[in-house]
Amino acid sequence: MIRATSTVLFSLIFAATAAAQQGATITGSVRDSASRPVVGADVIALPGSHRARTDSAGKFTIGGMDGGRYTVRARKLGFAPTETSVDISDNGRLNVVLTLDQRMPQLDTVIVRADGSCPDRTLDAFACHKRFGKGLYLDYTEIDEKDPIYAADIFRDIPGFRVDVRSTRNGPVRVAVPSNFHCLVSLVDGRTVSPGNPIPTSPIDVIALEVYQTPDSVPKEYERYIWPNTGLATGRCMLVVYWTPRAPTRRG
Repeated sequence: MIRATSTVLFSLIFAATAAAQQGATITGSVRDSASRPVVGADVIALPGSHRARTDSAGKFTIGGMDGGRYTVRARKLGFAPTETSVDISDNGRLNVVLTLDQRMPQLDTVIVRADGSCPDRTLDAFACHKRFGKGLYLDYTEIDEKDPIYAADIFRDIPGFRVDVRSTRNGPVRVAVPSNFHCLVSLVDGRTVSPGNPIPTSPIDVIALEVYQTPDSVPKEYERYIWPNTGLATGRCMLVVYWTPRAPTRRG
């Protein structure tokens, strides 16, 4: 009788301890603008590497977290990303609903023209360059894994780059610059940077990234951009291509 009672008490203590060690849990669902479940969406809670994928009902569970404030972000190819901020206590449980309400083009189609070139101003260019190019290619899942706070933070561990802080009329911002004093050209959605087409500052606005550090690695569609247009630089520049949710689909 004593042994049986001890066994029961031990089991109860073990169960309570295990429950206490589970940590906070965020559950929820991802839906589209018509309230239909989105299957296979990637959900990540930042900071940290807490990640899940939605099931056939669009539901997800992220457990084993510390209490605190998190940004819960949902992404899936075919939709623009969305996110929300939550506060959760130690061992707490929280439910959220995320809506992916803006469609964007897929990344999985490779379009190659008769002359062997890729598109230049449509999102299909990313998949085409990744398959045939010589640069560094990051999609949104690989970008999320870097846990960036600003878009420039994506470059923290990319050789040849450093992250600087610069003052602007809107306050200080982080920018990625070459670490070897080489010149750098940036394109956004295949077009030159301008006030109406700026480099993204938030990582959620970068769905894919191409980085070319040597002239012979730059796709021929973009070679015309890498020649410096000032007298302060010589040779050819490095090239970075940002792809955003605004990127157009392929043109016929």
